[in-house]
Amino acid sequence: MAPLSTSTVTGTSPGVFGGELESAPVRLISVRVEDRAGVLQRITNCLERRGLRLHSCAVGQGAEGGVLSLWLRVATGSQPADQVVKQLSKLIDVVSVEDLTGQAPLEWTLALVEFSLAGREEQVQTAVERLRAQVVRCGGGRLVAALSGPPAVVEAALEELRTLPVLNWVCSRPLALAPSTDSGADAGSQFNSQGS
Repeated sequence: MAPLSTSTVTGTSPGVFGGELESAPVRLISVRVEDRAGVLQRITNCLERRGLRLHSCAVGQGAEGGVLSLWLRVATGSQPADQVVKQLSKLIDVVSVEDLTGQAPLEWTLALVEFSLAGREEQVQTAVERLRAQVVRCGGGRLVAALSGPPAVVEAALEELRTLPVLNWVCSRPLALAPSTDSGADAGSQFNSQGS
């Protein structure tokens, strides 16, 4: 699927991803955890006990089996920025915690949008092509398109599509990948050996 844009996006804007953020600083935290029952509850309980507000959470399977990757946006309030990392590191299921806030990570979002084609098929097709979305299902008078890209770009596309006959849509929270600190040769060879 072709991305909507390759531009770098910083910050979070209102709308699709949860509305305006209050003035409290928001940190982007990457957490790798053992894939066990109750691990998300333990993480949210830890944040709640410290008075930290979870703004958003995305969860995905990483390259390592049995380990989940979480990307948390946490409003730290008056807490020191490193407090989130320190508190989460103490949990038994946590493999690693990293604050990605100052590292300019690559953030990516996916949205699926279902349209009614009744009387507006040409308009829908034109919008889907212009936004470089991928048609994943078409039939029965409906079309489902997938959009992917930096969060602000996907959010702007969804706002633009509201003028069309949208029946339903779902949008993931942003996933993030920190810039690699090594040459990438070892990671690439490890990936290739696992894939073959």
